[in-house]
Amino acid sequence: MAYDLLSNVNRSKERILQLQAQLATMKRVLKPSDDPQAAQVIMRLNGMLERNTQFQKNVAEGNAAMETSNSGLERFSDIVQESRQVMTSAINNPDPAALATYADRIDQLLSDAVDTANTQFNGRYVFGGLQTTDPPFILAADRSAVTVNPNGISGTIQYPVGEGVSSVVNIDGQEAFNGTQPFDLLIQVRDALRTGVVPTQAQLDGASAVLNHVNDKASKAGSLLQTLGANEDQLDEQRAQIETLLSAQQDVDLSDLVMKLKREENSLDAALNVAARILPTSLLDFLK
Repeated sequence: MAYDLLSNVNRSKERILQLQAQLATMKRVLKPSDDPQAAQVIMRLNGMLERNTQFQKNVAEGNAAMETSNSGLERFSDIVQESRQVMTSAINNPDPAALATYADRIDQLLSDAVDTANTQFNGRYVFGGLQTTDPPFILAADRSAVTVNPNGISGTIQYPVGEGVSSVVNIDGQEAFNGTQPFDLLIQVRDALRTGVVPTQAQLDGASAVLNHVNDKASKAGSLLQTLGANEDQLDEQRAQIETLLSAQQDVDLSDLVMKLKREENSLDAALNVAARILPTSLLDFLK
């Protein structure tokens, strides 16, 4: 009788502790044995939630990288536009003193163009293709030429942004600038101006072609940003759905839990009262 009473009391205490733990955590399933089937579903949903979180991080990083690339392309477009204006001014004002000033300005724009083409995000060169740790474009010490990273400036970088889905998060230097073509043009124009030769129509047309090309790649960057934005919206929707399913499996019904806890506490009090009447309370009672 004592054994049965103590067993019932202990079981009741265990149920109360479990209910109290559920109340403290607001989780219905605290260990697999509480509900094996629900536990499997919860584990699967938690895994989906973890992957969703990683995908969202990838999208956020990809967004930041593409925004940096887009800004760099827009800045490069401004540089080419200004260089074209300088070339036009030189054609309209072929005074030797003015040509020297125009040459100096083109030389400064060359530096700006190289710096922009070597734009970095989070310590990586966004136009370096797959070689993100080294500058993609190198201006010679004597400023006579611009060369590319010997390891290459091409390659597409993709981030996983969903189950079996990846998004492009870069535009490489070869695609963005056609290699060193814009820099070669600026160097040719600068050197010609320093010798008193005004830019040719072919060079002016070349600057226009570079401008159109860079603007086209800036539009592509904008399109990639839109794709990443759509991925982000889809991941937000998926996360909301997963969290709803997860809540249905593991969240407690507060009112029902409180009622169960109160019922178990009443049962425990009743069991203790019965035990107090039936079981001896001391060795003296037993001897009597």
